[in-house]
This record gives sequence, C-alpha cells and structure tokens, in this order.
Amino acid sequence: MQANAVVSGAGHQGERRSGAWLLSHDSPCLRARTKQWLLELPADDPSVEADRREYRRDPVLARLFAAQAPDGSWHGPALYCPKHRSTFWTLAVLAEMGAGRWLDEVEKAAEFALQFQAANGEVYQFRRAAGGRPSPQKPVPCATTRLMSWLAELGYAGDERLLRAVDYLISTQRPDGGWSCMERAMPRGLESEKPCLGVTASFLALAEAVPALARHQATARAVELVVSLYFKDPKGYHVGNSWPYLYYPCFFMDLANTGRLLLVLAGDGGAGAGGGEVRQAITRGAEYLVARRLPDGAWPSDGHPYRPPVDPGKKGKGHPWVTLRVLRFLKAAGKGAAGHLEG
Repeated sequence: MQANAVVSGAGHQGERRSGAWLLSHDSPCLRARTKQWLLELPADDPSVEADRREYRRDPVLARLFAAQAPDGSWHGPALYCPKHRSTFWTLAVLAEMGAGRWLDEVEKAAEFALQFQAANGEVYQFRRAAGGRPSPQKPVPCATTRLMSWLAELGYAGDERLLRAVDYLISTQRPDGGWSCMERAMPRGLESEKPCLGVTASFLALAEAVPALARHQATARAVELVVSLYFKDPKGYHVGNSWPYLYYPCFFMDLANTGRLLLVLAGDGGAGAGGGEVRQAITRGAEYLVARRLPDGAWPSDGHPYRPPVDPGKKGKGHPWVTLRVLRFLKAAGKGAAGHLEG
C-alpha cells in the first residue's frame, strides 16, 4: 500500500477535529505554525503576523524567557548539560515553536551557544572555544549538527558561523553518508564501525533549512542512509530505537519529522534518493502513525526523558505539538491529512 493511500484513509472528520483544536489553541506559536505548515500560509500573511505579534504572551514561551539567565543561557554555564533542559535543548523547543532572532531572548541564547564553536566550525558541549582554538575534548558530531539545525530554523541559516559548521560537517562525513561516533564521543581520526544515525537524521533538518545544502551530494548520501534505516531497529548505529515513540519535545530522530524530511529532500528540490524509493520506505511509518491517532483526532505524547525544558504532556493523552508534527508528515506524504482544516 502506498503512503498516500494510507493517508487518504485516515478519515477527514478526525482531521477537522484536530485541525480546529490547533487553530483555536491558546498558544499563538502553535496557531502560527499550524497556519504555516498545514494551511501553507506565508509568514507575512496577516493572520500569521497577528499570531507572531502575540508570541511573548505564549504561556510556554513566556515561562522559558522568564527563566533565561542574563547571558542568554538556561540552567548553567555549559551548553549541553544538564541534559534535556540546558540551553542546547531549549533552542530545539524555540525552533519548533517558530521563535526567531527577531526576539531579543532568542538572539541572546544563540550568541551564548555560538561561544562553544571553534574556528574549524565544530561545537563543544561543555567548554567554550576561547579564542576559537579547537578544544582538547573529543568532538561529538551530533552537538554540531543538532545545534546548527535549530539555529538555522531560528534565522541563522545564512550566518557565516553556521556555514562554517556546515563545511566542517561535510568534510567529516563518511562515504556511507553518516558520521562516526564512538560511544559518547568521537576520538579524533578514529572511525566507528557504523555511523551514528542520530547525527545523520539531524543533518536532514539542517539541509532543509540551508538552501545550498538541499541539493548537495552530502545530503544525498545522508538521505540514502536514513532511508535504509527508517522505522528499523538501529542497533549498532549509536542511538536507541525511538522510531515507535511520539516524544515531546523531539530532539532529533522522529518517525514523523524524519519521514517528512526524507520526502522533502528526495523531491524535486532535493538531491536525495528517488521519491518512489522514499515513499516505499515511509509507508510503514505512515500506517503506524495513522493507527495511533486517538478517537478525538489528536495524537498522544509518549512522554520524554528526564526533565525536558517544557512539559512533555501526560503520557497517552493528545498533545498539540505531537499532533501538528504528525499531520505535517501525513500532509507531505500524500493526500490531505490536514488539507481539510479550513472546512
């Protein structure tokens, strides 16, 4: 069964119910993202602009900004730790919510994070790269890839520092399309037997956000690797099997968003594997996600690891951001899942 056939069988009534929920939500960030991602309204549409003017009143965004330190950070001087709630992880949430450097708090956070970048473009998790010198710490490629994908979403896609990181990542990509990572870090000059799927999936998000990367051969190689492992047990590829879970927040490998990125980057605007090959690969993911929809048309959160920067929602209950993420994927995969929100 093709992915678009799976989607067309999803049931338009459930789509309308979940769409109405998202469009009437008390979060202006969620409303704006729904209009952009599902209704395909441009950022300068009056309705989207009206929501964006209300961003500072978003309950989640307001709490995050209130907890931000004067230097732009959250929860201490390191970029990466404490895990799941420091500056690194908070930037992921801000990017998904549609915040940007037009907000002073976001620019302060981004500039804080970029202090951890060395002159060669790589990013360190704990120690700032004073003077731009490479750190004696072992580089972790996922830190560079994920941070830059989020910064690109936040308005830094053309920033020289981000482009330097892109060059670094391209220069360290393996022939199989992935990046090496030995356990918690990658010793310099040493390749692991298998690449890290988490890094490679994150690179797809970076490729979508940076126009010059969409058709790059590095992206084509990354797409081919991720397609081969989509919705399969990634044992040996340095990540756990998170495919079946609907996490919020989601920090890199996700059945819905990764599937959508594969479709985008394999289409006419990308350099990846053929669209037919990708559609065949994502069919099982689409079927699984359609089956997980709740009776009210929403999709549930499966929780999240220890203390994320925002409330992950009650496990098993409908979550607006999870629902939006899944609907966005189903829309990309074929027929109308979200195409009837205006009805």
